[in-house]
Amino acid sequence: MWKKILALLFGFLILGLTVSSASATAGLVNGTVNGTVKLPPEFSPEKRPGDEIQPQSVTVVAEPFISAFVPGVGWIVAVGSIIALIAKYVYSKPVSEFTEAFVSEIPDKITYNGQKLAKGVKTNIWGSEAEIGYGYVKKKWFGLKKEAVIVKPIIKINRDEVKAVEDLFSPKEYGKLLAQAYLNGWDANKAKKLAEDFDREYRNFHAFYSGGYHPSCEAGPVIIKQYGARHIIKRHITQEIPGGTPWEVNSARELLDIIKQVIENPDIEECKPWKDTHRAVLHKNINGKWYTVVIERVRYWWEVVTAFPRDMPPV
Repeated sequence: MWKKILALLFGFLILGLTVSSASATAGLVNGTVNGTVKLPPEFSPEKRPGDEIQPQSVTVVAEPFISAFVPGVGWIVAVGSIIALIAKYVYSKPVSEFTEAFVSEIPDKITYNGQKLAKGVKTNIWGSEAEIGYGYVKKKWFGLKKEAVIVKPIIKINRDEVKAVEDLFSPKEYGKLLAQAYLNGWDANKAKKLAEDFDREYRNFHAFYSGGYHPSCEAGPVIIKQYGARHIIKRHITQEIPGGTPWEVNSARELLDIIKQVIENPDIEECKPWKDTHRAVLHKNINGKWYTVVIERVRYWWEVVTAFPRDMPPV
């Protein structure tokens, strides 16, 4: 019984924070949220089978929302434009920071299957997992009961998944990265999995560079360390590629295999001094597409600096 009472009190606390914070912080958060919209307000994704139909028997509110499940109480829904601030009270820190960053990057509202939907978040009370997407709030019983409905989910994330890549990206960086993947047309959940897999596998990457024409560009083993891994996966997921060419790979293993092929059997290579060391720029045509890998000499081995596909062959 006492657990239900505590849960009820916590639910009222959340609602109290919503009311007291709205006036003082709405302007600040509106500036943050509305100022980072990447798509036009009429962005309308394709219709898919099984899309939910907006209920007509209840009042529907298409405003940004956050919905938290409180054991013993049910769903506590806060409606308004203060998602980022309320999230700090509801989520644990890694998920909170990820969610704030992701939500700040996507448009406030979209038109989907003829519906006007607002961005929103659903989470459990412990803050260990969250779902971000577009939907609405159903108001029943003259507004006394509210229920959040996510019609178009974007991504589900939990604490373990955020922390799985913490050596490469902070939660806020990771949130912005996956939001950009979504805005670029990727499935955000697939982008998340690829980042996790790459983070797990790049440490075991090994290749061998046979050496260049310059005396300092001698043969040696090649590895990928944190800086190179961060650079590669960021470019891959956000498609921040010279010329705008995406990698067009489906797994971290495929991505690493391409990098290894370029290093071990390049078609064109350049080796030149770089600051106090040397860099080799390696190019290879694989199945009709050119790829470039840049490696840097570090003592008795080489490290991958970056890797990317090319629209045109190197000059």
